[in-house]
Amino acid sequence: MKKIHSNIVFLLLIVTVISSCEDYLDPGYDEFLEKDEVFSSYNYSLNYVRTIYSYLPSDALGETLMTDESKHSDEGSTYTLMNNGSWDSRTYIEGWKWGHNYAGIRRVHIFLDNVDTAIFVDPNTYKLTPSVNDTLRKQFKAEAKFLRAFYYFELLKRFGDPENNIGVPIVPEKVLTINDPLDFARSTYEECVSYIVKDCDEAAIDLPGRRYSADYGKVSKAAALALKSRLLLYAASPLANPTGDIEKWKAAAKAAQAVLEIPTYKLIDKATVQGDNMLSIFTVPNNDEVLFSSPVVQSNSFESNNLPPSFSGDGQINPTQDIVDAYETALGYPITDERSGYLPNDPYYRRDKRLQYFIAINGSTIGDKIVDSYVGGKDGLSSKKGATKTGYYIRKYIDPTADVINNQTFAEHFWVHFRYAEMLLNYAEAMAEAYGIVTIPDGYTMSAYDAFKLIRDRAGLFTQATYIKSLSVEEFVEKVRNERRVELCFEGHRFWDVRRWKQGEKYFNSPIHGMKITRTDSVFTYNVFKVEDRVFESRMNVMPIPYDEIQKSKLLIQNIGW
Repeated sequence: MKKIHSNIVFLLLIVTVISSCEDYLDPGYDEFLEKDEVFSSYNYSLNYVRTIYSYLPSDALGETLMTDESKHSDEGSTYTLMNNGSWDSRTYIEGWKWGHNYAGIRRVHIFLDNVDTAIFVDPNTYKLTPSVNDTLRKQFKAEAKFLRAFYYFELLKRFGDPENNIGVPIVPEKVLTINDPLDFARSTYEECVSYIVKDCDEAAIDLPGRRYSADYGKVSKAAALALKSRLLLYAASPLANPTGDIEKWKAAAKAAQAVLEIPTYKLIDKATVQGDNMLSIFTVPNNDEVLFSSPVVQSNSFESNNLPPSFSGDGQINPTQDIVDAYETALGYPITDERSGYLPNDPYYRRDKRLQYFIAINGSTIGDKIVDSYVGGKDGLSSKKGATKTGYYIRKYIDPTADVINNQTFAEHFWVHFRYAEMLLNYAEAMAEAYGIVTIPDGYTMSAYDAFKLIRDRAGLFTQATYIKSLSVEEFVEKVRNERRVELCFEGHRFWDVRRWKQGEKYFNSPIHGMKITRTDSVFTYNVFKVEDRVFESRMNVMPIPYDEIQKSKLLIQNIGW
């Protein structure tokens, strides 16, 4: 690695100066590089763009372990601290993301400060067709603006306090020097929302609608509009919108529709899903449902960490009975509804098929092996390391062809940041809140019910039209929320959805449960049991700003209760 010295001292607001040793700019010879040299080399300029992407989250699996979706099989896991409520501004497990995302924003500002003189094509191409460089420059600017918006959104959803209209600091759009003020007060929540929306809108103008092949994993117009959709949905929700301002819901609905109108994306339907298996959404790159994801990585680490013990896995993520119970029966009713046909003595019979796509139950087949999670089974409940503590294992993201023993074959993994199904659910929720269940206003092509039904049709569920349409708006919205819960499980949404709905006390302040299955000859008996208590307080709707950041600042104010 080589140190990069610049005539500008790059500082990150109130965060400690970041080391200038970077692999991504390794020139391959023992010399120092000035800033101007970096951005006059097309190789280094392109590499700098790539480093801005490196601050994107690689997954959100930690967040699922802090919800009623799952439990870590290791009782000594740090997630236990988060789930029992004994954490604060010093011990918040994701406090590091404050500095991390501001570091990403800093990278964006360095890039935007130099992009107008940067070279992104080889010298011969530049001499012959300089317009190619101009086109790339415009596109890279748009990518940088999207990434800045993404990093601000990551900060805002964690550390913003929407209920009190308090956001996070919006730093100046320039490279800060030692002579600049480096201590910033928090902007309002509304100011942050407007700022992020502006970046998304500007980015969308100069980005291609979709990325293919070698460009897979780069930002597209769809990604920019999807981020805007998620942001405005959060901003319209009860935590940020306590008065229920309908205009905010209308804005969220319009933002979701803008994504759904992009013609190259759709739900992967039953005819195109490999083997009628929804898991291909997460294991087959460049499919029609994924709007934006991380680049594809060949690795068996997820399988090694999460397959059951008999599959040579560590069984880390254990889904709860609570998420299992959220899946309806194939008749389209909750298991608590007498019309559902639910059988307590055969609880997985004729259930929503997503249940067994996303969660490994007793008897599930993964590859050519069967999961035996009954007591005494090779994958059964046990205090041993890697054994399930709930009676279940995660199935979503698992590639059954991965060779976790010899590593002769590798799974293709990519983290999905946005997908079409989320946009349909965003649309259904916002449209219902703004216009009701079946209304299709001018300028729109489907109702809240229509979007809701598309998700359920793909899952093979009967959507009882008369029953659904007879619900009140409040009841329908609860149905949409549950649909979001089961469709997007383990994707990092639940942690934030429950908070924006202000339902933490309902879902996160009560025990999680598992299923104890006993076998007598060929007969299985099922008993739900309490796995552990969970603690949630209202202050936990927002995360504490890291203690050290508060201590080093005169202007930064901690969130209420922390």
